Formats: sequence, C-alpha cells, structure tokens
Amino acid sequence: MIHNHRPHTKLGSSGLGCASYLRNFMFLTTDANKHPLSTIYGKGKHLWTGIDVQIRRPWLLVDFQLTLRDEDGDEVTCTNTVLLSGSEDILGLAAQNVRILTVQLVTPHHNFGSGGWAIDRLTGIWECDDPADVRIKAKVYAKEDGSNHLDSLFGGAIDHADGWKLLLDLPACVADDEGGVNEFR
Repeated sequence: MIHNHRPHTKLGSSGLGCASYLRNFMFLTTDANKHPLSTIYGKGKHLWTGIDVQIRRPWLLVDFQLTLRDEDGDEVTCTNTVLLSGSEDILGLAAQNVRILTVQLVTPHHNFGSGGWAIDRLTGIWECDDPADVRIKAKVYAKEDGSNHLDSLFGGAIDHADGWKLLLDLPACVADDEGGVNEFR
C-alpha cells in the first residue's frame, strides 16, 4: 500500500527568477511538530502534526488516482491527495497520465485581518496574457460555479486578460446526497 506518494514533476522556470521562486513556497515546519512515526516512511520523509502556512495566497488541493504494479505484477490503484502551490504541478500530474479526480482552489478571504479560506472545485485551468504585462502569462482557474480566479504575479482585472488558452479540462464531478463523488463526465 502506498501512502502520500507524490509523483515527481518537472517544474519549469517561469523566467521571473526570484519573484516566482519566492511565491511558490508553502509551509514552515518545526521539529516540535514532527510526528514520532516519521521514521516508518524512510529517510527524508516526515509526518507532521502541524504546519505554518507562510503566504496567504491560493493553493490547489488535488485528489488523484495512481495505478501501480505490486511485486506480483498485479495492478494496485491508490487514491491520493496533495496540496500544491501552482498549476505547473497539476499539469505535471496530468502529463504522467494519472487520473485527476478533483482539483479545488483554496483562496484566502480578501479582508486581510479577518482570516479564513474559501474552497472552490475547478473545471479547468487556462493560461492568458497577464493584464499588467502581456509579455507574461497568467493562469485562470475556472470554478464550478462559473466564475474565474486570475492567478497573476502582478494582479489585475480578469476582464482585461486576453489570449486565453485551455491548459487542462478538469473532470466535472457530481456529489451524491452524502457529499461523496459518484459520477464523472
């Protein structure tokens, strides 16, 4: 059985150097929050009881299925959930032909002092010209409710974003009465 297996993805440079690098780190961990069972996962892997979110920016919560073969050659399908800092990681998963079940956008509330986060299921990831500088590409996350979220280094209004190109069409999911997913398109 595989737990918390994150497929390796090749993350390209956006050409923005330090600015891009700094906006993609996620968490700060401390030894006080390292779980004692970390050793069962092997060298370099750790379990944490708590983390500190370093930047109040959008994150992507992804559920996917990975099919592997066990030592007897039988197929084993594992469902996994990862929290990612950018769309490039999701595109890397899709390129590896894993079955992406759901992608949810986790965004901080706009009122800085109030705290809180919103979670929206996504139906697609697009690329467009950044409204602040057309030489730079921005990402647009299409939400299940029909609205869009612009992920731009410089900010700007989504209605000023041109040159849209679909990068990934995500599965539409239908929730059953108990909140579980029971159908994909």
